[in-house]
Amino acid sequence: MAFICLDLRCLFIFLICTEFINPPQDFVIVDPGYLGYLYLQWQPPLALENSKECTIEYKLQYRNINSERWKTIITKNLYYKDGFDLNQGIEAKIRTLLSRQCTNGSEVQSSWSEATYWTSEQGTLETKIQDMVCVYYNWQYLICSWKPGVGAHLDTNYTLFYWYEGLEHTSQCVDYIKSNGVNVGCTFPSLESSDYKDFFVCVNGSSESKPIRSSYYIFQLQNIVKPLPPDYLNLTVKNIFEINLKWSTPKGPIPAKCFIYEVVLTGDETSWMTTTIENEIRIPRTSNESQQLCFLIRSKVNIYCSEDGLWSEWSDEECWIVAVCYHFFLFFLLFLVPGIELWGTEPLSHIPSSILYFYLETRSHEVA
Repeated sequence: MAFICLDLRCLFIFLICTEFINPPQDFVIVDPGYLGYLYLQWQPPLALENSKECTIEYKLQYRNINSERWKTIITKNLYYKDGFDLNQGIEAKIRTLLSRQCTNGSEVQSSWSEATYWTSEQGTLETKIQDMVCVYYNWQYLICSWKPGVGAHLDTNYTLFYWYEGLEHTSQCVDYIKSNGVNVGCTFPSLESSDYKDFFVCVNGSSESKPIRSSYYIFQLQNIVKPLPPDYLNLTVKNIFEINLKWSTPKGPIPAKCFIYEVVLTGDETSWMTTTIENEIRIPRTSNESQQLCFLIRSKVNIYCSEDGLWSEWSDEECWIVAVCYHFFLFFLLFLVPGIELWGTEPLSHIPSSILYFYLETRSHEVA
């Protein structure tokens, strides 16, 4: 009886010394019905369920089956949640870890416990919707559109569901865009607290002729924003060497610090493009001749506020004629300014050329 140890601590030490430890129990992937937001959960390994002598950690790896890369998480919890593409299967594996401080400097880990998950697939791939596009207009209005599947029967119609963290349950579109009586898009209602989190969408279909394959999508709203274009372009001739172009920040809820702009300038013989995060640029003058300058500007959410985004439409083209005119200044200087002699040995030679430069005419027109 002296060799029998019933103390859990003794058993724990025995397992460590033999460098053997069980993997977690009851490892499963659970679908709570959130269109791709899944729970991965498990129980402690056998013989260590009630151990308080050392902290147990778990190494979790998971991926969509067609993906080459595993995501790896080290956690002390008995669950983990993440979003997955339900158009593909999911595979995951987990093992038990004991840290070096609990094992006299050597790491001990169990074998893997594995789990997979597939949605129940109905219908052929040809019945799925095509060309799904979602745009978050001006960070205010989300609109998604699609085309019917090439293999879908004429009596097929589609239904869109969506979910993100903060909603108690999945919601169905209530404002469909229709074409010949068929749902081909959805205008979403105002979405509260939906930014910077995964947004899950499922479009499924119904037909009396054949089953329709569902389509699943995941995106983040701030990455599909299409802002309004800038307006109120204003051009100022600062001197003979420089022109200043300024425009207003696009209207709407997007902060001014979140914009990047693309500017296209065309002149009589020049054309160039540049980007800036400011709402003005300075343009060097390369010619003293009169010339017409035309500008187009568009905006996009920059990398400080999103990982991606969509360019706005171009602003209306605005054009100015910038000229150097000497005759008007000659008249002004010679006849209206006291102290300027009409005749002299060095007429006007002491007048800087920049004084003779002025803004002659400003005009704008919209390009049809």
